[in-house]
Amino acid sequence: MSESRWVPGLRFGPEFDPEQYELLEFHHRGGEAEVWRAVRTGHNGRKELVAAKIMLERDPSEVRRWLGRWDDVSHNAHRLGVTDLVVPSFLLGPSPHRPGAAPSAGLLGYQISPWVEGVPLHTWARAQRGGPAAVAEVLARLCRIVDELHRKRWVHRDISPANVLVDGQGQVKLIDLTFLAPLDHTLTVAVFTPGHVPPEAEQVGGFPTAAKDLFAVGTLARTLLLPDHGRLDHRLAAEQARAELLAAGYAEELARWACEPLAREPERRPAPLGPWVARGRELLRSHRPVARTAGLAVLPDRTGRPLVVAGGSEGTALAGPGRVGHHLPTGQGPEAVRELTAGWAGRQGELVVCAEDRGNTLWVGTSTGWWEAARGVNGLAGAVGPGGEMTVWTAVGGALRSYRWAPGLTLTGQELSGCPADRVLAALEERPGCWLVLVEHRGRVLSWRPGSAEPPAPLGPDHPGGRDGSLRAGALARASAGPQAVALRPDGSVQLHTLDSAGPGTEIGDGEPSLGIAMVGHRGGPTIALAGAGGVRLRLPAAGAARRPRWWRPTLRPATRVALAMGDDWRLCLAAVVEGELQVWQEDAAYRWQAVDLPESP
Repeated sequence: MSESRWVPGLRFGPEFDPEQYELLEFHHRGGEAEVWRAVRTGHNGRKELVAAKIMLERDPSEVRRWLGRWDDVSHNAHRLGVTDLVVPSFLLGPSPHRPGAAPSAGLLGYQISPWVEGVPLHTWARAQRGGPAAVAEVLARLCRIVDELHRKRWVHRDISPANVLVDGQGQVKLIDLTFLAPLDHTLTVAVFTPGHVPPEAEQVGGFPTAAKDLFAVGTLARTLLLPDHGRLDHRLAAEQARAELLAAGYAEELARWACEPLAREPERRPAPLGPWVARGRELLRSHRPVARTAGLAVLPDRTGRPLVVAGGSEGTALAGPGRVGHHLPTGQGPEAVRELTAGWAGRQGELVVCAEDRGNTLWVGTSTGWWEAARGVNGLAGAVGPGGEMTVWTAVGGALRSYRWAPGLTLTGQELSGCPADRVLAALEERPGCWLVLVEHRGRVLSWRPGSAEPPAPLGPDHPGGRDGSLRAGALARASAGPQAVALRPDGSVQLHTLDSAGPGTEIGDGEPSLGIAMVGHRGGPTIALAGAGGVRLRLPAAGAARRPRWWRPTLRPATRVALAMGDDWRLCLAAVVEGELQVWQEDAAYRWQAVDLPESP
């Protein structure tokens, strides 16, 4: 960790007022400078916070050379008038010293900027909780600043995470204009910030290029998407970033987009950045990242032992006591899974797993191995029916499709007209061969019974998915009053709807944001599981004298995914991803919930 040669409380300022500024807090040291938060006391007594960059070079001629450069920077930046470009002022003065003490004879250069209540971009990226949509907005604001600067034929030349500040509302400021330069003037100094400069190096005596800034914006896009990754090798930047993004679960299209500014050839980098970041904003808003565990299903076996099927960035896995005697499909299957569904198919109860991977390919896995069923899918739901046939539903090209498989039968697919679908959220077999499907289409959530003469019905009165036109998740279950749907919005709120009813949905969850939902029809009504930062919550049907549903919390530790299932003996199983690890609970013979030990993998 870098340390400062000075301490809070020391004063500095111009030679005519050497105690005008007071050091408050050391921030970081980079190159030949230290950055501090300081306070300036004006001649009228008014105080204001500033950022003070203190040059460490003590040679007087070098200090005065930097001061002349900085004075030009300040003049030019003020003249350009680029919004959200933080323009500094400069002074020459003695070293920081204690109040009242005689300052040293040596002089230092100081770059003074308005204090911005924000954090460096890489710090914001590690802490932010707004997801890809928040990343898209921050990147768009940065690109707007850079494009405005380039339109006026100037370049920053030192764009890096430390020089981009982001506040709590996602507002962006571009700072440190030390190397700001016009495109038509030769360079007197070259700048190299490791990890953020392109393969083509600047040359003293040559001309600056906008391509350097474009490449740096590409490195910052990678920082926003992969905040915990190390330095980028500028010689193989696009290849390295693409591999990292795909390994982290980002879709191929999004990875290609993010790597465009990292192209080895400068002329291939997108300029201006506006159209490029607009495309990325749409990709990021629709992006569903693949977590370590993104898909989850729990299946009680014939003896009631729970088997957990999990899928995520590391492929698929089995867990739980029901795993004994069962194995994952062999052969090359999905490398990273977004969603999955599973069931016991056929008379012998063969395990079948259907998964959507990060490339939007539908895979079906059985005892004979994995095979691709369809490409370009979006959303996945289904189950094994009473006849032992697995039916899964997905959306392809705006249309609803179903795929059916049973042991000894060929996988068959069918496109169903009558219900447009951009994404499938949930599916329920109400009676043998008769399904109810919940889909998204153009920002609306619709329910439909395939084969019915009735048109698709909106979920509630013109129910929207949310401000960005999408739901996080949805689920369906049977109930005595008719089928019910639960919808998880992007803000974490949860609504319960009774289908075939024109009434509005009911908010559940007491306002606590959720990250995952599951629902199953049961003895006294639907049981709903919610996962969130406050743990796992189970909404149980009213029982005995209670007139309201009951809530049970098996854990208060943060959870992200939940799955529910009912066994042949009517007992429920609950699986959850709790702080990245699987946990399982199951009802005992008296319908009391008990934790289930998960044996270690063999």
